[in-house]
Amino acid sequence: MPRNTSEYEPIGESSHQTLDLNLDDFQCDLYGYTRSSIRTFFYNFLGIVFLGLPYLLSSWFSRLKSWKYRKCSLKQAKIVLIKDVHGNCDFVEIKTENTKLPNYGHVPLRFFIYRHAKYVWIPHSESFGTLDLLIPPQTVDSYVNNTDGLFYNDYVDLLKLYGLNKIEIEVKSYWRLFVDEVFNPFYVFQAFSMTLWCFDHYYIYACCVFILTLFSVITALRQTRKQSEALHDLVESSKCHNVKVLRRNLLSENVFQDADPSELVPGDLIILPKANFVLPCDVVLLTGQCIVNESVLTGESVPVTKTALHSSNEIYSTNTHKRHTLFSGTLMIQSRYYGGEDVLARVVTTGFNTTKGALVKSILFPTPVGLQFYKDSLKFVLALFIIAGAGTAYCLYLYTHRKAEIREIVIRSLDVITIVVPPALPAAMTVGIVYSQSRLKKLKIFCISPPKINVCGKVKLACFDKTGTLTQDGLDMHSIVPCVNSIFSEPIRECPDCHNRLVQAMATCHSLTQIDGELTGDPLDLSMFQFTKWILEEPGDDETARFDMLAPTIVKPVESGDSPEFPYQLGIIRQFPFSSTLQCMSVICKELSERNMIVFTKGAPEKVSGMCNPDSLPENFSTQLSQLAVQGYRVIALAWKQMPIKFKWKEAQRVKRDVVECDLIFLGLLVMQNTLKPETTPIIRLLHDAKIRTVMITGDNILTAISVARDCEMVKTHDEIFILETKNCSNSSSTPELLLQNLNSANTQSISIDFDFSHCHLAIDGKTWTKIRTFYPDLLPSLLIRTTIFARFQPDQKTQVITYLQSLDYVVSMVGDGANDCGALKAAHVGVSLSQAEASVAAPFTSAIQDISCIVHLILEGRCALVTSFAVFKYMALYSLIQFTTVLILYRSWVTSNSFSLI
Repeated sequence: MPRNTSEYEPIGESSHQTLDLNLDDFQCDLYGYTRSSIRTFFYNFLGIVFLGLPYLLSSWFSRLKSWKYRKCSLKQAKIVLIKDVHGNCDFVEIKTENTKLPNYGHVPLRFFIYRHAKYVWIPHSESFGTLDLLIPPQTVDSYVNNTDGLFYNDYVDLLKLYGLNKIEIEVKSYWRLFVDEVFNPFYVFQAFSMTLWCFDHYYIYACCVFILTLFSVITALRQTRKQSEALHDLVESSKCHNVKVLRRNLLSENVFQDADPSELVPGDLIILPKANFVLPCDVVLLTGQCIVNESVLTGESVPVTKTALHSSNEIYSTNTHKRHTLFSGTLMIQSRYYGGEDVLARVVTTGFNTTKGALVKSILFPTPVGLQFYKDSLKFVLALFIIAGAGTAYCLYLYTHRKAEIREIVIRSLDVITIVVPPALPAAMTVGIVYSQSRLKKLKIFCISPPKINVCGKVKLACFDKTGTLTQDGLDMHSIVPCVNSIFSEPIRECPDCHNRLVQAMATCHSLTQIDGELTGDPLDLSMFQFTKWILEEPGDDETARFDMLAPTIVKPVESGDSPEFPYQLGIIRQFPFSSTLQCMSVICKELSERNMIVFTKGAPEKVSGMCNPDSLPENFSTQLSQLAVQGYRVIALAWKQMPIKFKWKEAQRVKRDVVECDLIFLGLLVMQNTLKPETTPIIRLLHDAKIRTVMITGDNILTAISVARDCEMVKTHDEIFILETKNCSNSSSTPELLLQNLNSANTQSISIDFDFSHCHLAIDGKTWTKIRTFYPDLLPSLLIRTTIFARFQPDQKTQVITYLQSLDYVVSMVGDGANDCGALKAAHVGVSLSQAEASVAAPFTSAIQDISCIVHLILEGRCALVTSFAVFKYMALYSLIQFTTVLILYRSWVTSNSFSLI
């Protein structure tokens, strides 16, 4: 989890505090309370006198429980009322435990647990906050320079502070679910109505409503139980059952211990096994390297290489240093360290504080669906209750005036309420959703949130990821464009010989690995390496090859002109993994026949060009790149440099990345082809015909994204596209100038707040998006309604776009393949995951249809369900009002003429 950087307002003796974590937009208000014996007595007394009605009301409106408590300052409080931004209220007990805190020593720690998160009292600010505010931030050096385990006493204190390392999902029994469900206000009203009808001998009608209600309750219970079991099984399937931990004894010696994973605490030093290990918590790698599968979190099953943390004085953060962090629940496929030494990792976070824990919490506590139809329905039902109240009062007057029996007065007056407000309404409205869900299941679209089916019918804006969603998953090699003496050569479709530096870069600059004898890794890396026709070898445990102490991996060509006794080989000494921030990766390699080590770098052309010596770049670099990108190709740049002779193995393991990735010599461009899926263009046309706007949000190059948008007709051929960019002023503190680049004329022009965007489509990249949010927030609404392409966007930026579009009253859908799209899928009104990985549990819908046609099925079924719900609502409401009018007329006739008896 990222370190909390939020600010907590000092409240002193106040009874109120606003808790704003700046994390997933979480914000809530805290109110302090303490117990009152007198208030509790009267609360229970009234509960008995009024046959449990106060208890029932308190279960519906948690805020009413404050009747039995007395308000006080948070500093003295024993109970805290938590009210979130959606109006939900919960009372939580504040607990106290003696423990040892850094900078405070042994103190009584006041805390409460809300939604599986622990909030503690911060003495210096006199407010509640997360544990991060009590623990000093750790620098990278504090992890790197310390390879000792915890003393037992320190471990015990940390266990009290953080609690057990568990992510437990309670699966409620059917009986408990049934009790929780039937105490819903609508079901209580139905029970009241059926009881009243039985007193009035309406047995058949009461029985029919009972059966319909029972069907609705059982359907809801099965769905709730199924979701709970699926999430529970997901968590259980990724549990670790044993772990080796290093702890210090009284002699300050590190000793091995077998520990239960649930007993780990932040600060523990664990030993990672050689292979097939499920991480029990978030840990930072201190030695060696690991290959992990993070599909449980990202939805992408491509193996990822994690390297050891290197010395730095910056503050450690899982976000910044995620390439050195192994996350809870992920599968460590393989670990290794030179010389066969132990691979060590330090525990960073445990339990629900881990990244996996945050994902589970987001599933357990989703953002409520704010569909206007439901809000209007509740308002109308409230209006019916008001009408029913007036009718009841009128009936009381009529029957009292007629001096009817008390039993008759009570039954007839209350019967008006059950006539005006139809008790079967909730069950009837569920029927349409149930049938739509059943039809979606037959189409292999699975739903874990049935109420969102109705929302699908209101979608007005459809957002799509590009790679794997609009286009095919794989990338095919198209060609390479070598650069010789700062001049681009003609594109080459065949791989040159092994002594070509461009080929060597392609053979070494990747994160591929051998797993069970099969080469696996990123599809782009795999296509690139297979194009070279080289071989990758990783020494096993029983090998004592000459590369054992030098490098874990070697690559060599299948055929070369060298001597068979001394074939040409490259050893990969160290790897700097791909960084989404730097948008590149690098490797340090060693040729056996050469004394110098060499560096190869691969990444986004605009990034790599900035790392290269300007003299090595062709003059037409930007033109060539634009031509390839406009044609829809994925373009990767490659560069290299030779290190000094004195640069040896030890220096290679210690050198910082920025020292390596500078003064490079440009080698050329790697051109990859990513084709559209056959279903993409027809579906985009269909959505446009339905007046549903379409938008692309991708991490790819902006020109490539524009090309794909034109190919799939998201942008019509005759439409103009402007790239929105910012230009920094000479004064760095000044607001950057906002510019539009016309792709057709290559001209740029400045824009202002009142610029008219109605005639064009806009494309924007992640950097420009951040600057606009910072400097031009007032311009965002007018920009968003015209922006069709969001390119080079990070996962958190994708989520931000979805949230901003929702603020413009769009009902937004998002379709992604699960890789880096989880946040956006959760934020959207309708999130559809095309991935079958575990992360798809976070999305309301998971499609086994591996193309965007699934969104059309969802919209159609959503409209069916919405129309059915609306029709049922109108029918039930009209039926009730007609009945109500008829009954009043009959009652009036009975009073005035007494010509008939009402049965």
